Amino acid sequence: MNNQMNHSRIFWEKTDKQEAVILRAFGSSPAVWIPGHIGRYPVTGLSDYCFAPECRLPDTYLDSHVNAGAGWKAADCLAFDASPDMLAELCGSYPETIYLPDTLKTIGSYAFYNCCSLTEISFGQALEQIGSDAFMNCRQLHKLTVRCPVSEKTCLQRMLAQISWDAEVSFIGFSSGFCQNPVPESVIFYPEYSELYDEITPAHVFGRSIDGEGFRARQAFRDGIVDFSQYDKIFPKASAEESALTVCRLAFCRLQYPAGLSDSMRGQYETYLLHHGTVLCKYLIQNRQLEQLHFLFQKKLLSLPSVADCLSLAVQSGWSEGSTSILHWKQCYYPEKKRSRYVFDDFN
Repeated sequence: MNNQMNHSRIFWEKTDKQEAVILRAFGSSPAVWIPGHIGRYPVTGLSDYCFAPECRLPDTYLDSHVNAGAGWKAADCLAFDASPDMLAELCGSYPETIYLPDTLKTIGSYAFYNCCSLTEISFGQALEQIGSDAFMNCRQLHKLTVRCPVSEKTCLQRMLAQISWDAEVSFIGFSSGFCQNPVPESVIFYPEYSELYDEITPAHVFGRSIDGEGFRARQAFRDGIVDFSQYDKIFPKASAEESALTVCRLAFCRLQYPAGLSDSMRGQYETYLLHHGTVLCKYLIQNRQLEQLHFLFQKKLLSLPSVADCLSLAVQSGWSEGSTSILHWKQCYYPEKKRSRYVFDDFN
């Protein structure tokens, strides 16, 4: 994500608390960076439908934009350094990654409605309130980055309540602004789940059924803080009912970032990967995740058959860097045992 507001234009309004709420934004890149301040005003909110295809600007904004003499100054309404003709409206299918500032406290209802290309969002600990259906139809949003330690309170549970599909959450352990390649302190995988409502009486009474351990995983919080002991309790049922890839991803994240992981659960996760390692290797190779593959080899979380499968899959995919690395790791971490040489005496 770009860490400067170059080639961008932001429409916003002041609140009674002398804070800024973003109404609409234009930019030259699908990697969107929202500033922490506009002039002397901290940016604390995103308005309803802020990034949705539908533009719902308030009349006061429209008047002030068209006629700056109507009680506002142009600088109060716009922050820009490029002509809007050169910029794309940051809404709908255009934004792909969005960086929200540490100052942001609220996300309005339907703020990211129909952002169908959005894959990643990063936010800080100050975020407290998320409006209804803020991420409706954002089915490609699979990566969340929380800029604070995993041991502290956040609004992550509220956000996950609106994201029923697979989501990988990274806590990077600090909230000091933009970082190009943050090193995570913890990574947690939340599997997909589904909800169904069935009419069970003529009086239009509906029964709610939930399918998938992803729902229980999203309840593993205590006072807004991730509760790993509760999260780990979903594993036995997940391993019996979820796909092997889903359980592998869950187990892998817990082993690579073992915050609050007991020895007993570590053993269960390791055993599962030893039996299903090929499934995980195929996924990691498809997504070119070299660092994660190295972890599997380094910690010897693969069986010998999975090691052979991993190398074969990398070669078949045409991934030369991966094939070379996997071959090196195989020789380093899984060396072949030397055969004993037998000498037979000649008794003739």
